[in-house]
Formats: sequence, structure tokens, C-alpha cells
Amino acid sequence: MWIVMNQLRVQNGKADQVAARFQTTKGIEQMEGFVRMQVLVDLSQEEHDVVTIMTTWEKQEHFHAWQASQAYKGVHKKRDEGTSEVKPLVLSNAVTEYSVVADHTHV
Repeated sequence: MWIVMNQLRVQNGKADQVAARFQTTKGIEQMEGFVRMQVLVDLSQEEHDVVTIMTTWEKQEHFHAWQASQAYKGVHKKRDEGTSEVKPLVLSNAVTEYSVVADHTHV
């Protein structure tokens, strides 16, 4: 398994607006190897909020295929053009990728 986390530092009090953008998946769920997407909101920081988008993939290659896909380009078009209504709320972001070496799930 492969997990990718995009951690967005967001203007204080704006996490809900940013998280709302991820209520629909817009094509990622159709990609080969996609397992799930979770959106996490951390309101514990005083100076900013944090929204983390965590996607799980069967393999690293599946995630990179998503990044190269037309669906990905379409979803990120407004961001890339600078016309996104969410982008001004984001102070910074960091993307990290992880190989899952242990996974304990309660069934």
C-alpha cells in the first residue's frame, strides 16, 4: 500500500471552506489502484488550521499515474491558473508519500 498526504496550512477559521472542496472526489475514485481518500481537519493550532488530504493507493505507481492523468489536471486546473477560490486560503502545503509497512485494522 502507498499513502500520500497533502497537508495544507490554512488561514485560521477557514478549514471548513477548504475541506468542503474535497466533499466530492471528481474522478480520483475511478483511477486504477485507488483505495480511499480521507480529509482530516486539525483545529488545534492557534495561528492556523490544518487540512490534510490523505489518499491510499495499492501501489506508488498508481498514485503517479493519477498525477499524470487528465482527471488530475482537470481537478487542479483552477489552482494552476490562479483562479481557485480555495487557494488564497491556503498558506502553504507539503506533500509526503509513505510506503505502508504495517497495517492493523479492526474488522
